Amino acid sequence: MMPQSPVEDEGEEEYVVEEILDSCLRCNKLVFLVKWEGYMNENNLWEPEDNCKNAHNAIAAFYCKYPQAPRWIAWMQFNNLNF
Repeated sequence: MMPQSPVEDEGEEEYVVEEILDSCLRCNKLVFLVKWEGYMNENNLWEPEDNCKNAHNAIAAFYCKYPQAPRWIAWMQFNNLNF
């Protein structure tokens, strides 16, 4: 498969996320391992959450598959957790 060209969204070029493969916290920031549409696995990249704002469906699918994977939770939810 040939690599896809970036799509334009609000005047900015963006690549299409095929799948989120993993998540982790680095330097207190959530990052996702992204598989890009049309690219080989060698091109997978760790991207900060802010760079994945338009990948809602891929992120939701990832967390359905891996519900225990690292994620940010809202402060109010954190306060209600039992330790």
